[in-house]
Amino acid sequence: MQTKRILMTSVILAALVFSGCAAAGSTIDKESGTEEVQTEAVEESSNQEGSEDKQTEVGQTDGAEEADVAIETLPEGDPAIAGDASASESDQISDETAAEAQPGLLTEEELKLYKPNELGEVMVVMYHGLGSKNSAYVRTPDAFRADLETYYEMGFRPINLSDYVAGNINTPAGYTPIVLTFDDGNKSNFNIIEQDGVQVIDPDCAIGIMKAFSEAHPDWELRGSFFVNGGIPFGQKELMEYKLNWLVENGLEVGNHSYGHEDLTELDAQGIQKTLGKNVRDIESVIEGWTVDTLALPFGKRPKDKALYDLVTAGEFDGTAYNHKAILLVGWKPEVSVYDKGFDPLAIMRVQSGDGDFQMIHWLEDYRKNPSKRFISDGNPETVTVPAGRADHIREDFKGSKEIVEYVIDEAVQ
Repeated sequence: MQTKRILMTSVILAALVFSGCAAAGSTIDKESGTEEVQTEAVEESSNQEGSEDKQTEVGQTDGAEEADVAIETLPEGDPAIAGDASASESDQISDETAAEAQPGLLTEEELKLYKPNELGEVMVVMYHGLGSKNSAYVRTPDAFRADLETYYEMGFRPINLSDYVAGNINTPAGYTPIVLTFDDGNKSNFNIIEQDGVQVIDPDCAIGIMKAFSEAHPDWELRGSFFVNGGIPFGQKELMEYKLNWLVENGLEVGNHSYGHEDLTELDAQGIQKTLGKNVRDIESVIEGWTVDTLALPFGKRPKDKALYDLVTAGEFDGTAYNHKAILLVGWKPEVSVYDKGFDPLAIMRVQSGDGDFQMIHWLEDYRKNPSKRFISDGNPETVTVPAGRADHIREDFKGSKEIVEYVIDEAVQ
């Protein structure tokens, strides 16, 4: 598809280059690209948790800040910075003309207001469960409520993992998509209690808190991806089927976390396919019409042997085939945009939901200081809008399926 360019005048170009490094005392192994994390048992969890590996690739982003803009359609092949920054208003295309010439694109006022950057970072946040105190993997109910409030106030809006991986991002213009994930299927994630003789969702479990928040904030959709193990996900055996179906029926997702939370690096080919395929079979037998095609790696680990590595992505057990389109690591930092050439759907970074170094609170503070590092949506899932000079970083498959829009930054005008 043709790339459209939009002239922006009176702009300050801010190139923000961030290089993450481990804080003193961190156990990141920079040579191997992994980090061992000591896990803490989640309350009411029947699943074993342990140390999880993290890859430590360092990313780089840049973006534009404060701008007065004028829209100009540039012919293909023109330089990224074009036009006369001193041109009078009569020489510029009006909002109405621009909208007619470029249907579905943001107006000049919207570009000035939103400064879209759909090659910015996206946080895929890793939660495990709720408990009595905060840790790397546990949030108290009140802390989780505060997390949602902070996300909301900072302009994040949730989308499901499958939509993110597919590039189906319908986040409103000016906002940042965020993906919330929950591992292990702990009871504290989805609990049913009895009130006045009626079974209701526990208001202090993760689903209860998310549902109440969505109801209080209509522009915060109920979205999230839950990665469960075999046995009795979320506890309460008699309610297991109800809970799994409720999630899908209410716009959330259920993914694979292996049947027994095994360390996949310690299994052979048969063992890998058994634990992954068996869990897929059991989940799909409970949720009619649902396809399990996402995986959160137990302990964040997968074999290095290519044959075994590939069996984590796709395989078969006892007549049940599985094919994971997205695989989540444990991680320690935000992920690059799905539109970025560096994005790998089979090795997606996550941010741990804690208050420590390079955990969720750290990255929120980083975005407060450097807001242009974030993915900022243009509000149109059919277009990818980026600052000038960034279009070359967009994946080729999206260049063929979406309209690419660059807005040009004139550094000469301050």
